[in-house]
Amino acid sequence: MNYLGVVDSPQFRATEKIKWPIRLKITLPFLFLALAVATGVTILFWRIVLENVDERFNNQLYEAGRLTADAIASIESNQAESIRLFANTAGVAEALRSKDAEEVRRLVMGAVVNNQVQAVEFIDTSGALVLAIRQRQNTETISYEYVQDGLPVFAAWPIVQKALESQPGDFQKYASFVQTDWGSYFYVAGPVRNSAQEITGVTLVGLPVSALARMLREATLAQVTLYDFEGQPISTSFPTTGYTQPLDRSLIDEILTKQDISSFRRDASSRDISGKDLDYGEILGPWETNNGEDIGLVGSALVKNVLITATLPSRILTISLVFLTVLLIILIGFNLSTVITRPLVHLMKATQSVASGDLEVHVAKESNDEIAVLADSFNVMIQNLTQTHQEMVSNYDSTLEGWVKILEIRDKETSGHSQRVVELTMAIADVMGIPEDRKVTLHRGALLHDIGKLGIPDSILLKNGPLTPEEMKIMRKHPAYAYEMLRNIPYLAQASVIPFCHHEWWNGNGYPRQLIGESIPLEARVFAIVDAWDALTTDRPYRKRVTPGEALDVIIGESGRQFDPRLVEIFAHYIETNFLGGKVTI
Repeated sequence: MNYLGVVDSPQFRATEKIKWPIRLKITLPFLFLALAVATGVTILFWRIVLENVDERFNNQLYEAGRLTADAIASIESNQAESIRLFANTAGVAEALRSKDAEEVRRLVMGAVVNNQVQAVEFIDTSGALVLAIRQRQNTETISYEYVQDGLPVFAAWPIVQKALESQPGDFQKYASFVQTDWGSYFYVAGPVRNSAQEITGVTLVGLPVSALARMLREATLAQVTLYDFEGQPISTSFPTTGYTQPLDRSLIDEILTKQDISSFRRDASSRDISGKDLDYGEILGPWETNNGEDIGLVGSALVKNVLITATLPSRILTISLVFLTVLLIILIGFNLSTVITRPLVHLMKATQSVASGDLEVHVAKESNDEIAVLADSFNVMIQNLTQTHQEMVSNYDSTLEGWVKILEIRDKETSGHSQRVVELTMAIADVMGIPEDRKVTLHRGALLHDIGKLGIPDSILLKNGPLTPEEMKIMRKHPAYAYEMLRNIPYLAQASVIPFCHHEWWNGNGYPRQLIGESIPLEARVFAIVDAWDALTTDRPYRKRVTPGEALDVIIGESGRQFDPRLVEIFAHYIETNFLGGKVTI
């Protein structure tokens, strides 16, 4: 008997004689199939037939062109999303209006690095540059340069003019290729508005066209070339510019005129897009922004396949053999899949359910072979695993509750605090629709949020009245203490983000790591609001509690500074509905 008692289990002893082993079921049918396929392969080895290569190549080119257009749209959308991020960053609109370049840099630099933005320009309402942050090109490490010359070089750019002329409620972004003194860039522009919806400037997020061509190459596996309206190559992913040649004026006009009804292919030649001993085909189309505006042309090129011709007898023989082989595979495979794969599929789905956390699965016995034994063993394993898992989770959760009670016994002033914040945190999680697996982590993290205070001396933790600066410095170590306690416990590693990060502020003025915005884990941002609410609405040694309405006003006042604005809206709606609307009495 092993430690789980499986070997002596009655369910496990059921080992009926295997009448039709899987090896026999599979070997005999596939023996005949192998003979048929071997015969066909022997003949086809001498008569290889490859037809309709050009048609398939056209389809591949068309797919490459479509993928290129989709990739361009996706890249532009990512740039537009970066614009929204910068424009909505608290303080950027005001800093841009006051032309405070250093403040703009301080506010956005973290987002620039995190989002790997290659160039961003902040322009005032006159079209003058306030601040440019541009990634240095052709360097081994990623670094940025800053420009704040104040010159109105952007005033004449159409996309800047459109952004400055946009109306409140217009969330449209404007894109264009621009040849600048610092290089050829694909820019997307959008306005920056203050709280009164007044335009205080324009943000442009740019990407060097060389990087754009390289990204399109990676996304489509085709060689991509970008052209201007004169047909001149702007940038290409080909190894050298010798692979590309300008487009004819008549071809450009035809592409732009018939772009919605036709595709245009240009075959390779030594004078345009051929490379060494390889010939290419190129599909051409408009370089179109997400607003439907054409800003140039784009070509997607693939290497051409070698055409192999086949005689009529070879074609007939090939088709006949393929038909017979396919028919044989269908007849054998249908029966084989019905008899063998059905129980295997059921067992596979059951294992997938277990892998996703579902321990209530059961596999029915459908045959009298090794799969049946495997199914029986699986069911016994799940029974034992379920019991062990339930006991383990119960023991873990009891241990957590014991830790919290130890802390509350030590700090009597916060008695009941952990249970209250856990209940309110889980209620907010339900409103937000947080998945069940993350809610388990959220529950444990909320329960243990102050566990690090076990490392704080009683003279500080239990002090009546405000703490001195030196005492506050020690008190602020409790998130780090919690992290050190929990991070090496696999069961609690994910939950440790709440004890470690729930004192971080949205604007980066929190502790212990001064995280900013969404770099703070979501669970910690949710819990920080709940923790503040409970602290305000309960008596503490150094102050009396306030009313729920007053507490909510304080939390709303900290939106965008201490707390995530979006989560404050969700929390405020919940409190107004359940606490201030008469449903719950405080």
